[in-house]
Amino acid sequence: MATFTVPHIRIDAISSSVPEKEMRLTDDPTLYGGNEKQLKRVMKSSGFDKRRVTDDKTTTADLCAAAAQTLFDAHIIAPEEPDALIFVSQTPDYQIPATSCVLQKRLNLREDVVVFDINHGCSGYVYGLFLAASLINSGCKTVLLLVGDTVSKFTDMFKNGSAPIFGDAGTATVVRYDENAAPIFFDIGTDGEGADAIMAKNGGFRNPPEPDMFYEDGTFKYDSVMDGMRIMQFTLDRVPASIEKLLTFAGKNKEDVSSFVLHQANKLILQNVAMSLDVPFEKMPMETLSKYGNQSSASIPTAVCDVLREQAEKTSADYVFCGFGIGLTWASCLLNLDHIFCPEIGIYKGEN
Repeated sequence: MATFTVPHIRIDAISSSVPEKEMRLTDDPTLYGGNEKQLKRVMKSSGFDKRRVTDDKTTTADLCAAAAQTLFDAHIIAPEEPDALIFVSQTPDYQIPATSCVLQKRLNLREDVVVFDINHGCSGYVYGLFLAASLINSGCKTVLLLVGDTVSKFTDMFKNGSAPIFGDAGTATVVRYDENAAPIFFDIGTDGEGADAIMAKNGGFRNPPEPDMFYEDGTFKYDSVMDGMRIMQFTLDRVPASIEKLLTFAGKNKEDVSSFVLHQANKLILQNVAMSLDVPFEKMPMETLSKYGNQSSASIPTAVCDVLREQAEKTSADYVFCGFGIGLTWASCLLNLDHIFCPEIGIYKGEN
């Protein structure tokens, strides 16, 4: 696991946008063969209930652009300010060009802005923060970090019942240089041997689309798989160790941390990580997953906007963020949020 210290980094704002359409697990009679008793047991143990899903036309870029526009409208950042735009998502608008190029024009950013896409999932938000911080220490003054996913578009994960809990969201974070800001500490790692534990096998250049890769209703067979038991074991092996290493590296105790904001994978995973770390459940938010589902890369910033909004706006406190999953990757950071702008989660209703 690689550890880093990045100085002079301030988070000014975090915003999140979710689709208007809300679904409950009980809305799908095909889940678990229609066994209502089993479904309720799963909902109780996992914490999942509702989720937000996009329509056919809405993409991750739309949700991220809406989250960014919230910050523009609040005059937290102006379109001419960012020196760099980072778009982190597994669900881009196109194979080429990079979605960040499209967003540069859409958001009316300067032409001399640095833009690039990062293909990362559940660990993507912390990866994005690390890259934004690194760019700032390379000379950028302000970075606009857009992170989100619309995993519900991998429709065959729902057809085969392997992932009925994914919800969609897009987020925007303003990262700025501040000479007096506390450093951010990072711990990041990868275990590519487990890459096939969460994978959409079809549709890329390894397995390009073929005529037989479609269901009768016309939707594409991504051949998406998720091995829940392997992911659970990976998480329990890697995440507590990463956070413990991060705290030691930063010279902090668990008591110094106001909240441990983890990727909202499911309640059982979060509870097990909390127990492994000997952290009280109330210091590890879990409420967001019951309202919005597993939002992949967007789950950490959405959890801040959902559960910790008032605290983040009114206080200065240290937080641990930790994302983990697809790759298999994990990324943890310890940072200070000091009276940031953190609006209520926006509801995206489509383009007017």
